[in-house]
Amino acid sequence: MMTSIQLQSEVGISNDGDKILCKVHGLEKCNKCQVDWTDHNNLTATLKHVKDLPAPNAPNPTRNAQVTRLKEEGNKYFKQNNYIEAIRFYTMAVDLSWSRPLWEPLAFQYVREELAPVLSNRSAAYLSLENYVEAYVDAEMVTRLKREWSKGWFRKGKALVGLGRVAEAAEAFETGLRFDHESEELVKALAEIGH
Repeated sequence: MMTSIQLQSEVGISNDGDKILCKVHGLEKCNKCQVDWTDHNNLTATLKHVKDLPAPNAPNPTRNAQVTRLKEEGNKYFKQNNYIEAIRFYTMAVDLSWSRPLWEPLAFQYVREELAPVLSNRSAAYLSLENYVEAYVDAEMVTRLKREWSKGWFRKGKALVGLGRVAEAAEAFETGLRFDHESEELVKALAEIGH
């Protein structure tokens, strides 16, 4: 393991001052020196464009409202059976939520609360289009973000049924029922697959 003094002697800077490089070989990733500054340089590049840092301990209400507005627009198209447009708006909401700066207080909590319903809705839209892989991916993420929310398990189970993975679908529905014992949609889904 390198000490900080050794590390300083191994670090170089690009001519434009934008990247950390291997001092000896001038590379961002140098196998000879066993250093890889790629992640650091990528992070630096994303932070370079930030002009104004938010006040400490102040969430960005504008971003919250924008994510909500995009989700509601997606819901409007979903109700009209225009699933492609619904997916487009849900995806914009997901992208906006994921782009929340990590220094924002409670950032992960906001992302978790915003993304779970948006991804669940997008999963439902994918299910309606019979895009079962995409529906499964979104539902899986919902179950990871909000494990106790039965809706995620319902969506995951429906996607698994669409993929022909009935035993796994039954498992998903049963997991959802552990969190919501009285869910009629989960009971009905289990009955539909003969469990």
